[in-house]
Amino acid sequence: MSEEMQTFLNTFGMDVREVFAATQQAKALIDDPETVRGFQEFMDSSPGASKRQSYAVRGTSAWLASAGSLTMAQTSFIDPLKLDSWEALLDRILIHPPCYRDLADWWLYFAALEASIGFQLEVCTAAKREQQLTGRLLGELSAQTKRWADLIAPAVVRSGATLAMSDIDLELGGGEQATGGDFGLILDFDGRTVQPGEQKRPDDRRIVPLIFQAKRYARPEADVSQTHLKRGPQRTLLASNTCASAYLFYDNLGDPETPLPPLVKPVAKVPYAGRTNVLHDSIDFATYLLQAATDPVTAPRAHSTDHALRMIFSQAHPSDLSALVVVSSDPQAGNRYRSGLSMLKHLMNRGGDEEQHIHRKD
Repeated sequence: MSEEMQTFLNTFGMDVREVFAATQQAKALIDDPETVRGFQEFMDSSPGASKRQSYAVRGTSAWLASAGSLTMAQTSFIDPLKLDSWEALLDRILIHPPCYRDLADWWLYFAALEASIGFQLEVCTAAKREQQLTGRLLGELSAQTKRWADLIAPAVVRSGATLAMSDIDLELGGGEQATGGDFGLILDFDGRTVQPGEQKRPDDRRIVPLIFQAKRYARPEADVSQTHLKRGPQRTLLASNTCASAYLFYDNLGDPETPLPPLVKPVAKVPYAGRTNVLHDSIDFATYLLQAATDPVTAPRAHSTDHALRMIFSQAHPSDLSALVVVSSDPQAGNRYRSGLSMLKHLMNRGGDEEQHIHRKD
């Protein structure tokens, strides 16, 4: 290997061929006619969606590597309006792994994007129950996290990481109506896949717990008026979680030829329990995950495995959610969360409260 190629590898954690191959795969996805069709439906249906999507990932620059910051600055200097275009941001910055400080963010975004497109155009075209739809979306996400991890496997292996999604057994209880939650998702990135040329930072270790309440709807509005007899409005319960909580909307109640992608609307953007316009203040699922992973203002971070679980279950018992998944760069993440959840269940069953702590090493 030449000295120049070795320098490239030492800077980005990938060699030139690996970067080219990964970029080409991302480019092929965003240029695929099905992807274009799916996103065009969203852009046409929701005025301002392109700018909203762009701002969601430009709200913080912490995720940008030096190459990404330079590209963003050049774009701003040459044609600042391009930064408000989601299509331009995808093509000029997001498809390129060297633009990301942490390769795990590139992997997360494109795995979630391909999962969402497949779900949108192959699953949402026929009416299904919310739980079925959530199961299919998470199934698509599981398959695509594996596929996109395989695409960058050499770089991942060199870092000592394992990019994977783990399904945590909750002994399903079907109690989402009582808790205001439907499924939990934890992003757990330990910093191993940060570019070797970037200076290490304390926030390279990120644990981001999320709760989603899934709702089917027919454009443009969704009904979020559900109320539990004892615990009150579902929306109020969802808003009281200590982790980032949002509605996840499936365009599955009408009969559209092209359904919209799964859209996420933070509970803070839904001011009361009633009806909400899905097309206002929503972004697609993949973009929300990228924003949550990279912006602690959007999604508060946990400081340990057990803290993340307690944030997820601050208003719920583990049996109240339909699913809990962990998307991680740590090969031991699945086992850590299974063990932590087992201990948390034990405390809950014994009447443990918020002041009790599980003493274990993360």
